[in-house]
Amino acid sequence: MTRPWPPNESTRNYYLKKYTTPVASAVSTVCATLAVTPLENIKTRMQTHNFKNISQCMKYLWRTEGPRGYVAGALPPLASVTVVRVVNFTTYNASKRTISDAIFQATGFDALEHYAQPGSRPTIASVATFTAAGMLAGLASAPIACPFELAKNVVQTSVLVANRSQAAPDAAQDSTLRSKPRVGTFEAIGQIIHRHGVRGLYTGFHLHMIRDTIGTGLYFGIYETVKQVTASQIGQDKSPFGGPMIAGAICSTVPWFCTYPLDTRKTRAQSVLLGKNKEIGEASVAVAKSSMYRGLSIILMRTAVNNIILLSLYELITQKINNLEN
Repeated sequence: MTRPWPPNESTRNYYLKKYTTPVASAVSTVCATLAVTPLENIKTRMQTHNFKNISQCMKYLWRTEGPRGYVAGALPPLASVTVVRVVNFTTYNASKRTISDAIFQATGFDALEHYAQPGSRPTIASVATFTAAGMLAGLASAPIACPFELAKNVVQTSVLVANRSQAAPDAAQDSTLRSKPRVGTFEAIGQIIHRHGVRGLYTGFHLHMIRDTIGTGLYFGIYETVKQVTASQIGQDKSPFGGPMIAGAICSTVPWFCTYPLDTRKTRAQSVLLGKNKEIGEASVAVAKSSMYRGLSIILMRTAVNNIILLSLYELITQKINNLEN
């Protein structure tokens, strides 16, 4: 009888240690993404319709779409973000070593070795290493993330776009809106390809690429720097719920102030890909009236919670795997 994988503890530990980064990033991403899906749905609608505030958006969403509106489009981000995060962390870890080696050859200073020393403080070389590696990670993952994020945006806003005339916050109560058909994930992808070709899946890609390159560079640069400063101030905390939580909250919110207008423009361009010509025109006019920073408060809340969970779990899982016997 064939024994199930893993055949023994030694083999299991070998593969876990060999693929520590993919395993830790995938598991932590799934948990973090599921936790913030309702907030992601509210953020997308805030960006694509002229709601006055979060409360108004939530009430409208509940009235027109019910509970399903808060979890719509969960599959694309769960699948894509997991793959993207694995690519992000893997590319980042490989790139920072390469960049650090290049700096060492040019200056004789090893940024990663300095960073690993207890009580060390950030340097220009270390910040540049982490930021540049993060930018490469964002650039590498953008082609993978764009089609899935586009599908998510289309699915989440399909009811809103198709019923634009009924989407006004002061519209009369209409119990039939909850039963309106929603475009499914794979149906959305199929319709986009049929109407716009494969290139349609990369609508807004240039904005997506710029957003992810800048945002991921800031993300990792700030995360590693804040974690290092925190460790030097409060001591080397071996718990993943100390420095990583603080650094995760800060590194996830700051980049959005720089990249949110890009994300809003990208989301608006993607959300009106489907629908009748009249609906698309009405949707385009409606979103043009709203601020490029609309929905920023909800995204800051979402991303803070997401990355506190993500990075704390990532550090915890990495720590547990590293402590396994060889």
